[in-house]
Amino acid sequence: MVKLVSVLGTTPGGIYETFINLSQGKYEAENPTPVKVDEVYVIRTNNEAVTFAWKLVKAIFACCGSKEIIIADIPLPMDDINSADDFKRFRKEVGSRINVGDYVDFTGGRKAMSVAAALEGLHKRAHIVTTVVSPDEYTRVNNLLKPLKAKERDVEEAGQGKCDQLKEVCDLISKNSRTILFF
Repeated sequence: MVKLVSVLGTTPGGIYETFINLSQGKYEAENPTPVKVDEVYVIRTNNEAVTFAWKLVKAIFACCGSKEIIIADIPLPMDDINSADDFKRFRKEVGSRINVGDYVDFTGGRKAMSVAAALEGLHKRAHIVTTVVSPDEYTRVNNLLKPLKAKERDVEEAGQGKCDQLKEVCDLISKNSRTILFF
């Protein structure tokens, strides 16, 4: 069973983009082949904006074509990494979810979180990936996020598969993302 272990920040589309690009074999590597990801683990802080992004991740998977995949929410009891102890705790929590051969996506989250995830992934002999979009595309997605904050109830319902009221959630996915496999 292969997991995609992703760090979430405030932009939700990156996790889905990484999942789709891996699943379709559309990533930069020596010999890219489709990867069957069985589960997606979303590691995040309990920051309010990140919690909202988690609700959007659920809505994206439910409404944009991958509702059959298992998505696990792993909120950590911290707002951010503010000390060496926080870094160690975050890295330990991420590491407890990674097995040899899993994929660790360090796209989201703050720099220290991404570094912790990548280091732990290397330590556990997992594959290390990230997904990138252009600055213009990042701005486009962020502009779409603002009005969605006023529709939090619709976002929560979309996360349960009730997508009729929130068709725009799929616009949070970049059509031009590039996933890169480093190891």
